[in-house]
Amino acid sequence: MSSNKKRILFGFKSIPYPLRADGVSVRYLPIIESMARCNDIDLIVINGRVEKRNLLDGLKPFCRKIHYLENPRRSSHGIFTKCLTYLNFLLPWTPPISVERHGGSTVTREVIKATKGERYDTVVWVGGELLPNLMDALPAISVDKVFVDFIDSPSLWAIRRKEGEFRLEALNRYERWKTLRWEGNIIRKTEGTIYISSVDAETVPPAYAPIGKRHIFPNGINLPDGTNTKCASLPSPNIGFLGTMGYAPNIEAVEWLYTEVFVPLREILPDLTLVVIGRYPSRSIRELGKMPGVIVTGEVEDIWEYVNAIDVFLFPLLRGAGLKNKILEAMYAGRPVITTKIGNEGIDAVSGENIVIGQTKEDFRRETIKLLDSPEERTRLGIAANAFVLRKFSWDGILTAYGNLLLGHVQADGREGEQKMKTAAPACGSS
Repeated sequence: MSSNKKRILFGFKSIPYPLRADGVSVRYLPIIESMARCNDIDLIVINGRVEKRNLLDGLKPFCRKIHYLENPRRSSHGIFTKCLTYLNFLLPWTPPISVERHGGSTVTREVIKATKGERYDTVVWVGGELLPNLMDALPAISVDKVFVDFIDSPSLWAIRRKEGEFRLEALNRYERWKTLRWEGNIIRKTEGTIYISSVDAETVPPAYAPIGKRHIFPNGINLPDGTNTKCASLPSPNIGFLGTMGYAPNIEAVEWLYTEVFVPLREILPDLTLVVIGRYPSRSIRELGKMPGVIVTGEVEDIWEYVNAIDVFLFPLLRGAGLKNKILEAMYAGRPVITTKIGNEGIDAVSGENIVIGQTKEDFRRETIKLLDSPEERTRLGIAANAFVLRKFSWDGILTAYGNLLLGHVQADGREGEQKMKTAAPACGSS
């Protein structure tokens, strides 16, 4: 290892490859590629899908070492192990059940084994799942600084969860309290925590943990050239939704969109089509695809030719956390977007200027009709959306600021935002 290089260990609960495999790969493949240019990168990947192990080959050019660990979530466990997990949850000083896994202690042992004899300048653990097991392993790891990228706040998810883990509301409240307390404890114990938006970063009250140790880095937009040139042949007028359709908040949004917006609007516009673009459609979404005027694409080879054929995108997101990549992508493609306040969190576009914000079914119906009736306004809004995304979500500034935080080239104050991204020095200097 050359003297001016840092050694960085990243920990993942899924394989961050290829780029659009999931939200983690969208965020972290560009980060890994960038950090690998001037640093030695090791990965710990915890995954239970043996058939996906070949995806690690795509990461090998960027990494010194890759350690693949089995996820205990996909293993069978005895009744004693399961009872121990649930009994542990009842103790107030233990982590919330949402981040625990039966047999998680095996992960602790494997992490210690994988890092034995190594020394790291920085460790970054991505996500909250199995994080308690990394924290248990830390005393045995030789490392200077530890960061946790929660991406979405676990506490915000616990607060907004539509249905709790437990039937008893008292246990749901207990889980929410434990999550806030645990997340605050992680903020205090580590060098810093990273979030995708200010809403996520500010969920844990300052009384639980210092604000100054929380850092905000959105995802950048990193799409292939020619994204805006292909166009599928779809019926028009149409409205569209984009996203992984096995994901509960997306399923809920599309079902609401169909019932509360599409069906009523079709009485006014009999030729209106609803196009749902996204892989892994749930059974309920596949059933919607059998209804008149509805197209469910499932996984497609090139999503952009479908995205570019949509007249208006509607994202009536009612819950969830973090920055919504699907909305950024639709805006980048120059398509007009209508969404909720939750959908706009982390994006912070301006309603009427480069996005349209609505909350009620009446809002979505009214604004959809306005845009479908005005090709000029659709074009104006789409151009403004594209310019906004290119200006605010360029990977160059985000990657520079992120690298500087990990490598200690600048004194971070926990509120990077756009100003710090614009002024940060290159992350590949000697140290």
